[in-house]
Amino acid sequence: MKKRFILRILPSIFTLGNLMCGFLAIINVIEGTSSSFITAAWWIIIAGIFDALDGKIARIAGSASEFGIEFDSIADVISFGIAPAILFYEYALIKAGTFGYILAFGFLACGAIRLARFNIKATTGTKHFFQGLPIPASAGILASFILFSENVWGILANFDFSIGLIVVTSLAMVSSFKYSTFPKIGFNTKTDTIRSVWFLTHVLIIIRFPDEAFFPTGILYLLSGPVKFISAPAVNLILHKVDSR
Repeated sequence: MKKRFILRILPSIFTLGNLMCGFLAIINVIEGTSSSFITAAWWIIIAGIFDALDGKIARIAGSASEFGIEFDSIADVISFGIAPAILFYEYALIKAGTFGYILAFGFLACGAIRLARFNIKATTGTKHFFQGLPIPASAGILASFILFSENVWGILANFDFSIGLIVVTSLAMVSSFKYSTFPKIGFNTKTDTIRSVWFLTHVLIIIRFPDEAFFPTGILYLLSGPVKFISAPAVNLILHKVDSR
């Protein structure tokens, strides 16, 4: 009975970790220094790790539930909606005044809509793709932008680029573009082995060079949705021709 109880609440503990990271990110933004902005960005990224783990643990433990989906979304709107919106406004948009408010709130609003749409369609089963850019990915892109511009390439932190970045990520969340889920790690087939080795290599690169690799990886993922949408007709045409032979 005790073991069953632990397995049931374990995913929620990770969700609480996600929520705590969002809270700590906001606290660091309030401090208003360059170092505190970097710390806030890291808290958002760590929140993303908690968010990725709670669902996997729930499925492994067999404790996935509707409550878990709802609780996760509440934590997500804090950690990946409010926290990055405030952080990005303070870091890149504060000089824009009311326009900056509008852009930051637009990100939060699109994130909330994305979560609401996800909850309507959500199941506790396996997902093959996401419709619209997931809000943790959007928050991670904004957070990693700060790490990249502060520690790698400062010239990127200009007002025009910042506006473009938050607008594109906001619209991507409420779009119909399809985004890949994390691949399952396996080596049963050649395809699984190639996919797993590629994914694990990429993870190791990000761990070794987080400031340099996080943001470019996020941009590639952001662009993957539109690229799939544009290339889908051509791919389907090729497959149709192959099947007709």
